[in-house]
Amino acid sequence: MIYPVTQTNNLCGDIINAKSFIIRGDFAETAKKVFNENNIKSFEGYPVDFRMSDDETVNNEEYFINVSAEKTTVDIFSKRGAFRAAHTLAKLISKNELRTGTLEDYPLFKKRGYIEGFYGPTWENSKRISVMKLMAKYGMNTFFYAPKDDIYHREKWRDLYPENELAELKKLFETACENELDFHWAIGPGLTYHYSDEKDFELLIAKIKSIYDFGVRHFGLLLDDIPNEFQYEDDNINFQSMVDAHIYLINKTYEKLKEIDKKITLTVCPTEYHGDGSGDYISKFGAGIPEDVDIFWTGAEICSRVLTVREANDFYSFTNHKPLYWDNYPVNDCEMFHEMHMGAIIGRDKELYKHCEGIISNVMEYAECSKIPLITIADYLWNPIAYNPEKSLKNAHSEILGDKAELFSLFADHLGVSCLSKYSSAYMGEILSKVMFLDVSGKKDESLALLKDYILRMRQCLTMLEDTSFTLFEELKKWVRKFSMCCDLLDKTFEVRQNPTDENKEELEKHLEKYNFDAVILTGFCLREFAEKTLNYKK
Repeated sequence: MIYPVTQTNNLCGDIINAKSFIIRGDFAETAKKVFNENNIKSFEGYPVDFRMSDDETVNNEEYFINVSAEKTTVDIFSKRGAFRAAHTLAKLISKNELRTGTLEDYPLFKKRGYIEGFYGPTWENSKRISVMKLMAKYGMNTFFYAPKDDIYHREKWRDLYPENELAELKKLFETACENELDFHWAIGPGLTYHYSDEKDFELLIAKIKSIYDFGVRHFGLLLDDIPNEFQYEDDNINFQSMVDAHIYLINKTYEKLKEIDKKITLTVCPTEYHGDGSGDYISKFGAGIPEDVDIFWTGAEICSRVLTVREANDFYSFTNHKPLYWDNYPVNDCEMFHEMHMGAIIGRDKELYKHCEGIISNVMEYAECSKIPLITIADYLWNPIAYNPEKSLKNAHSEILGDKAELFSLFADHLGVSCLSKYSSAYMGEILSKVMFLDVSGKKDESLALLKDYILRMRQCLTMLEDTSFTLFEELKKWVRKFSMCCDLLDKTFEVRQNPTDENKEELEKHLEKYNFDAVILTGFCLREFAEKTLNYKK
């Protein structure tokens, strides 16, 4: 099985055991680059022919693969389709799953991507590039640059980027192009923007033009998380309401950008960005701006547990725009900073792709940690009909952790709390319930043996996690510290169940208090329940 799951895969014949491949035809260099990055030889051997097709297509990312013993033929409709097909072939070859037969594939969501739009330390460019390449491998096609703490994005929006920062952005843009990601650069001037001042507008366009000049054609104007009242007296005089000022700014910006280049696209984020879309502000906002300007929307809530077809249709009926979802998962900024969101994406309708412009997921300040949920998001966005969150998450662990994945799952079991779910530690809950069942059934030795084995594996996992030379574990150190406390607490429960003296119980109570006092969110209720019941344990 490869991920994202393809639309149809009838490669069920004989395995192609080629050791090297010769890539030929249309966009051969694109395919060779993908093969080389995946350590697959691509200069001689078994032929793989890419050819442009004139047939009707679902979208330009669609591709068809026909594998025979003599060669593989790949029908494509664009360079992006060749890039997607090459990644699929690379995955099949790496997993030794390239067999004779046919495969057809294409994405269902139009815009599939992520946004660096969180509050907190911005990513280093090396991390951005690493995430970009991985998301391209998994079929995403969109990246939004909008870090809240990039001072030139919000606080100093009037100032042009210094030379070094501009060079970094250009490098990021070039990497996105190389990996078939549409690069959207966004600006958030709303904290201090003077709507009645023509000079501010000129500065806004000059800033956008400085990014346009190195090739960017997709822009965002973000008006989220800004004051609801005007800050300049003449704005109060010139505009009846804030939404009127926003409509005026967006339309004026849109017209100017189209004068510069008709190929430019614009995405906007309103100040009211969640709910059902029926509010006075957002309904007037949607009606007042061009239909081809995308509107960011987070759903019913800022961090929505579900995104539904009904809600998307309601939004369209009120605003005359399909929503482009700014999905606030896996982001863990603001009040969520004690949570670590590394579970699979859930709660998004399988047919939502028919009713929205796409989904752009807001990431965490932890770039390496963000990769795991992002892989599951990419899987969902490519083929929501076939998406399986449990299998997708397991694949994500394997992709990021390799042979560490199985042991890591013991820790990942405790990272389920987020806007999507308030429950965690399902596997731990099963183990501890069985421990208690065996004990009350008169099988104390079996109960202790099961608990001891679980604690041993948890300790092995902890030893692995404490190796901070592994980037993922360095980012997780706050939660690893709590995991260490969890292991200590389990040790004490074992001691009490083995020898329930008052002294052992006092030690257990101290560890439980210490664990509960730490604000970092980790295990579910099952651990506390088990510890509290153990405090009352008798021979």
